[in-house]
Amino acid sequence: MVLLSDIKGQNNAVRYLSGSLCSGRIAGSYLFSGPEGVGRALCARAFVLALVCPERATGEAEACLRCLACRRVSALEHPDIRWIKPEKNRAIKIDEIRRIRDVLSLKPYEAPVSVCVIEDAHMMTIEASNALLKVLEEPPGRSLLILITDRKELLLPTVVSRCTEVGFRFLPVSEVRDIILREAADVSEETAEFLAYFSQGSPGRALAMIEDGLEERKKELIALVEGIIKEKNPSCCNWNKENKDRLLEDIEMLIMFFRDTAMGKEGLKDMILDKGIAGTDMYRFFEKYSIDKIHSVIERLIRMKLAMEGNANPKLVAQALPGIL
Repeated sequence: MVLLSDIKGQNNAVRYLSGSLCSGRIAGSYLFSGPEGVGRALCARAFVLALVCPERATGEAEACLRCLACRRVSALEHPDIRWIKPEKNRAIKIDEIRRIRDVLSLKPYEAPVSVCVIEDAHMMTIEASNALLKVLEEPPGRSLLILITDRKELLLPTVVSRCTEVGFRFLPVSEVRDIILREAADVSEETAEFLAYFSQGSPGRALAMIEDGLEERKKELIALVEGIIKEKNPSCCNWNKENKDRLLEDIEMLIMFFRDTAMGKEGLKDMILDKGIAGTDMYRFFEKYSIDKIHSVIERLIRMKLAMEGNANPKLVAQALPGIL
């Protein structure tokens, strides 16, 4: 269970939501917008937890964490709360929104309000969005709707305008590093520092990479690149061409590797973020490149990253990667 005061790096959002709880002025619908992995869903859970806790003192913003309601919210088993999180890249269809409408229209069993939280709200179809708009235009009594998204621009403007928006931001590197060291077991300060930079201010992304086997993935990527530069694998046939997210992270790691190579070549070894690459054949090979060539590779990788974030075909990108290196 988490309290609003436990949320790190989102002072403005926490201050606003805490003030709403203390004053009792709760909006009927909220839009939690901002980057992925920075605490939007965690903050929503803490907010809902405080809202439905019957032991929360008047004028306070923190749940008790001991009562039955708090335990049910934590276990996602509270009868008055519905939490929707679509599978990755799956649309939220109109039938789901109709069920939400029906749930919100019911009188809450235990809590002061019926609550529905929709993660990745931008994944709603047009039909679902229009159905949700009707709910927002004529909100049922004693109900609360929270939309969470990192792609606000994909929501209908009319949906956005009818919600109270709470913005979330990327965290500073130092705060991400501290979260990694606190939450992840057996992670060195060196690895935490690297991930804090690599995750670009998203502790959720950093922790997910640790769970996904960061060190093993780095070793695989280095071995793959060394195979390419030694012409053992010039066609890049072993690159994962089907997993777009994995390929995108590989490109981002390559950008970081070349950035570190440039730092080392300029004599700024204390600026190298991934200290472990200095002893690899890959580092020794690319260290022979001129600074201009290293910068050129970084620029081409960045363009490739932007293309991947759009609609570029992963197979074509994977085929083009060896030529960049």
